[in-house]
Amino acid sequence: MPLTRRSMLAAIALTLTSATAFAQPADMLDLKIALGTADVNFNPTTASVFRLADTLGFYEKHGLRVEVVALDGTPQAVAALNSGAVDIADISIDAAIRLRAENDVAIRGFTAVALGNPFLIAAKTEIEAIEDLVGRSFAVADNGSLDYNLSRAVIGSYGVNVDDLSFVAIGAPDIRAQALAVGRVDATTVSFGTYQSIAGIEGIHVLVDPDDYAERSPGQSKFVAALESTIEEKREALQRFTDALADASRAMQKDPQIWIDAITKAREDLSQEAIKATAEINLARWCVNGCMNPESLDKSIAYAYSTKDFTEVKKIPATELYDTSFVEKMLATLGKTEGKILDQR
Repeated sequence: MPLTRRSMLAAIALTLTSATAFAQPADMLDLKIALGTADVNFNPTTASVFRLADTLGFYEKHGLRVEVVALDGTPQAVAALNSGAVDIADISIDAAIRLRAENDVAIRGFTAVALGNPFLIAAKTEIEAIEDLVGRSFAVADNGSLDYNLSRAVIGSYGVNVDDLSFVAIGAPDIRAQALAVGRVDATTVSFGTYQSIAGIEGIHVLVDPDDYAERSPGQSKFVAALESTIEEKREALQRFTDALADASRAMQKDPQIWIDAITKAREDLSQEAIKATAEINLARWCVNGCMNPESLDKSIAYAYSTKDFTEVKKIPATELYDTSFVEKMLATLGKTEGKILDQR
């Protein structure tokens, strides 16, 4: 009997993974995840693993059916998670803190897909220094979104009063990039992958590069979170999800060409030069070990509490915000990955 497309992708995935990976379980479990629209549409960062784990058959290999609910930004993803419309969501750590501290929502992060914030600040070329952003329009997804909070932190680290900027909520990263490209706004924060779609357009440039941005912001800003009730009820499904993401991330890290081929098909707006440059940046950032190192998480949580926006937020122990047991079990099953990676364990 001929192979279906799905079966062929699953077969390809099996050849990409290490020998320590286990065989596909006989039963299939279901999970519903909320993702920002950028990730659903193949965000050219390590967050693309959410989609690749599906198209390359990693979810199926690990016995999962994953339904993606596309939402516009962190606030909507948080709302979907809080309402029970989804089982899990990729959300910012500071949003998780507020849910727990201000709304008494029992939520914990259990795995992640990114370390080292993959962002940069792009601006009109007439804006030559961070200080020049004062009084200018700065595009963000929304008030309280991840890019909004990180941008305020990074800009403030230069000694600039962020309240002197004019933040404009206009939506997803590609929309913000295009708004800058046509001159509707003066600056914005986007991932280095998204910026490649407008790189080279006359009149814009990178004001804060990815390395500087990462250095001035917390090392980990997001994780995949679930309500504690979901963790209890769907532990096996969450474990399989954790394993599948790590398995897929290892494939991308081991052979970047897999990612290059996938994004070439998905993002015709990006040049091969831009795609290869982004692949090189991603190489050390894949969450091959689950990206749930307690030291990194504690640092990110402490950073959030140190900011002006959190001065009135009730302080809760960092350990109440995450559960590392899923990643620990994954590492015991698949083994640890070593090398030139940010996700060291």
